[in-house]
Amino acid sequence: MIVIGGGLAGMAAAEQAVRAGATTAVVCKGRIGEVGVRGSGASGCGATEAGVPAFFRMLDKSFDAHDFHDRIIDAGLGMVSREMVSLFVEEFVRMRPEAAEIMGSYGAGCSATLGTPLIHRSLGFVREHAKILEGTRAVRLVSDSEVCSGVICVDETSGVAFELCGKAVVLAAGGDAHLFSVNVHPQCVCGDGYALGLKAGAAAINLEFMQMFTMTTAPTRNLIHFWQERFLADLRNADGKEFLAGYLPENITVEQCIRENVLHAPFSVRDEASRYLAIAIVEEIKAGRGTDSGGVYVDLRECADFRGTRQDKFLRERAIDASAAPVEVSVGFQCCNGGLLVNTRMETTVAGLYAAGENAGGLHGADRLGGNMLAGCIISGRIAGREAAGHVPRRSPIKPLRFERQGSDGTENELSQAYGPLFTEIRRSAWENLLVVKSERSIEMFRDRLEQVRQRSRAMAVDSGGMPAELENLLVVGEVLAETSLERRESRGGFYREDYPNAIQAAPEAHIVTLSEDGRVLLRKETLDPQWNPDSRDGLGNVRWG
Repeated sequence: MIVIGGGLAGMAAAEQAVRAGATTAVVCKGRIGEVGVRGSGASGCGATEAGVPAFFRMLDKSFDAHDFHDRIIDAGLGMVSREMVSLFVEEFVRMRPEAAEIMGSYGAGCSATLGTPLIHRSLGFVREHAKILEGTRAVRLVSDSEVCSGVICVDETSGVAFELCGKAVVLAAGGDAHLFSVNVHPQCVCGDGYALGLKAGAAAINLEFMQMFTMTTAPTRNLIHFWQERFLADLRNADGKEFLAGYLPENITVEQCIRENVLHAPFSVRDEASRYLAIAIVEEIKAGRGTDSGGVYVDLRECADFRGTRQDKFLRERAIDASAAPVEVSVGFQCCNGGLLVNTRMETTVAGLYAAGENAGGLHGADRLGGNMLAGCIISGRIAGREAAGHVPRRSPIKPLRFERQGSDGTENELSQAYGPLFTEIRRSAWENLLVVKSERSIEMFRDRLEQVRQRSRAMAVDSGGMPAELENLLVVGEVLAETSLERRESRGGFYREDYPNAIQAAPEAHIVTLSEDGRVLLRKETLDPQWNPDSRDGLGNVRWG
C-alpha cells in the first residue's frame, strides 16, 4: 500500500496500514515531520488563546456529542453530508482516551502547533515498519479511471522516474494553499492530491469552500487571531490612514464589524458585518496602499492584554514583536473545506484510491468549526489507512520501471525555478480574483491569466523537456476552482460573490467535478443535506466557532 504525503493525515494512514498488516510505502516531497521543509503542511502556523483544539474538547465535562454534531451541521450551511458528520463525531468520541493521554503529554496550551508532535508520535513507528521515500515526488497515478494500482514517482535529486506499485493508494498530500500568493503553508502545498486524483478519474466536491484567515506577512507568515475587539482598534494602511470605515455600508458600524469578526476569525458571510474587515484589508492592498510585504498595519503596542499571551509568545519566537512595532497583516488561505469525493471508508470514486486530511472532501461544509481540521486529519487518515490495507486489488503488481525525463537538463526543483515567474502570476491572480472577493468578472480575469500561463508554459516545455509537476497541478486545480466558483451564484459561509451577495433560499447543491479525457472540467450538482432548512436559526449564534 502507498501513502502520498508526510503530514498528520499521511502518518495516521501509514501507521494504521502497518498495524493492519499491509506492506506500506510513504512518498513525501521533502522530509517528513519538518514544518516548512515539506511534509507537515500548516501544522505550525499559529497559536491563540481563543479556544482549545477540537481534539481536546471531548475532555471537557460539558462536552455533548449531539450538540457537537449539530454545530458541525450548522457550520456547514447545507454543504455537508449528515452521514459523514455522524462518522466524524463517532470516531472523534472514540479517541477520548487518546486525547487524555496527549493532553497529559503536551498540555492544554497546544493549538495548531499540535500537528507536529502528533506527527512525531507516529513517525518513529512508521520509519521502523514502512518504507519511507523522502525527496520523492508523485507525478501520476497508475489508473484506468476505475482502478488505481500505483504511482509514477520522480526522485527530486536525480530527476529519475520510476513506478511504485501497490494494491491501494492513499492521497494525503495537503490542500491547494499555494494556488494563492498569501497563505500559511510551505511552498510545496500545490494541490497535488486534488490534481493527481482528478487526473486519475476521481471526483472532487466543495473545492470552492475555503477557510481564509488574517495572517502576518513579515518577517514570517503565521495565523493571527484577534480574539478581543480592542486588538483591532488601530488598523491602518501603509500611508498610516485608517480605512475600515470607508468600506462599510451605512447601516454597519466599525464596532459591529469587529465584534462579529472576533467570534470566528475565519472569513464568513454568515453574519452581517464581519466580512468587511477582510474585504477592506484585501482591497486596500490591491489598491496599492499596502506595505512592502503586502500587508496593512495592526498596532498592538498599547494593548497590555496581548502581552505574554500564547499568541504573543508564538509570534515572538518567529521574529514578530507586537510591543515594538505595528504588525503587518493580510488575509490569506488557510485550508480547503472540500476535497476528493469519498465514502465513509475514505475511498474515492476510483477503486483502490483513498483520500485523507485536506484531500478528503465531505467532513466539512461551507464553514468549519475551529480545530476540526486537526481532528479530521487523524480520523480520515486512520480510516483511509485501515481500509486501504484491506483493499483487494483488481490488478496484479507490475515490476518497477525506471526511466529518465526525456529532454530534461535538470531536476524537478531546477525546472520549478525556471518557471518561477509563471507560478508568481498564477498565485497573485488567484489571491486577487478567486479568494476573498469573487465575481463573474474576477473569475474570468483569473481564467484569462491561467490560459496565458498555460500557453507560455507549453512553449517553454518544448525546450525544457516538460513543465514542473507542481505547475501542471496548479493549472488543473485553478481551472476546477474557477469553474466551481463561477457556477456558484450565491454567497455562503466562506464563499463570497459580490455580484451574488445573498445565499440561495433553498437546500443548496454541492458542486461535484471530474475531468474529461481531454482535461475539460465536468460539473454536476447534488443536494448533500435534503434536511437543511435555510430558515432555521443559526445554531452557532454568538458563540465563538472559528
